[in-house]
This record gives sequence, structure tokens and C-alpha cells, in this order.
Amino acid sequence: MNAGILPLAATLGLIANLAQAEGYWEYGDWRVSVTEQSTTEDYRLYCRASTGGDGMPVISLQISNGDAGPPNDYPAPTFFESAPRHHNTQVVNAQGVSFVFDHQGVFFAVAEGGIDDEGIAWASAAPRWQDTKNMLLWMKASSQMEVRALDAYSASTEVYVASLAGFTAAYGKMMDSCGHSLDIPRD
Repeated sequence: MNAGILPLAATLGLIANLAQAEGYWEYGDWRVSVTEQSTTEDYRLYCRASTGGDGMPVISLQISNGDAGPPNDYPAPTFFESAPRHHNTQVVNAQGVSFVFDHQGVFFAVAEGGIDDEGIAWASAAPRWQDTKNMLLWMKASSQMEVRALDAYSASTEVYVASLAGFTAAYGKMMDSCGHSLDIPRD
């Protein structure tokens, strides 16, 4: 066999395996993306489920095949927004944020925010690690999640309403794609 063909075949095989590992799926109002990246030690899969975007805030969860995963750790649902240059986000750094499920379940977070190197304002909020598993259970059981910005007087302003249609399927695809358990057991 020609010595030049063997490295070419190995390269083509690697490209084919990468193409199989990467993907994009939609489930209701949620989408899942899987990408593979090379690290200094190995190839790592990054799996992300999200809803929103297109100028609206985003709710997303992310995990890799190198993360601990369930039952020891769960991906945190994270709210993220950015604003056009010279404009403010609806949520600001150190502001309280609530995640409200079907006007029943509520989880709280403190936002982190700032301005990036390109002058774009951003804000992000995720539940405390202790609340992540229960928040995921509420996401599976609910039809919508409101993100509300809290002010100093305990009043709140609705920032974003996320549909949870398709969340359970998207969560399952994300977790399965990165080799983690799909189940969120109750205590």
C-alpha cells in the first residue's frame, strides 16, 4: 500500500468521526448543539441546549463529556443577555434575578454583568449550585419560565419569558450526546 494513502485515510476517518460527533437538533422551542474541540490531551465534546436568541435573551445549559455530570453535578440553567453598543442590559451586575415557573416555583440568583472588550453590555445569572437539580425538575414539569429582575424594594420586572416546550427532549439529547445520565432523580 502506498505510504501517502495511509495518512490520508486516517485523516479522512478522523474528519468523518468529527462530523458524526458534531450536530444540531431542534425540539419544540429548544435547540441542541454538539461540537468537538481538540485539547492538549484529547478531543472533548461540548453539548449545549438553549432557547431564545435572535435579539432576545438566551436560557442555556452546557456540559462536556469531561464534566462530572449526574448524579454528582448537573448543568446549570443560565440566563444571558447582551445589548447593542451604548445601551444597557435589562439586568445589571449584582442585581437579584428570579426564575419563576408557571407562577408557582421560584429560584433566585444574583446577576453578573459588565461591558466586554468590544463595548457590548452583557449580564448573566444562574441558580446556586444547590438549587440546580430542583430547578431542572421544575423545567421538566412546567410550560414556561419567567426571568424577572428584582429591585431594592422587592418589586420585579419581567425580563424574558422562556417556553419550556421541548426542554425535556433537548435536555435528554444534550446529556446523552455527552455521555451523561438523562435522569434527574428526586431526593
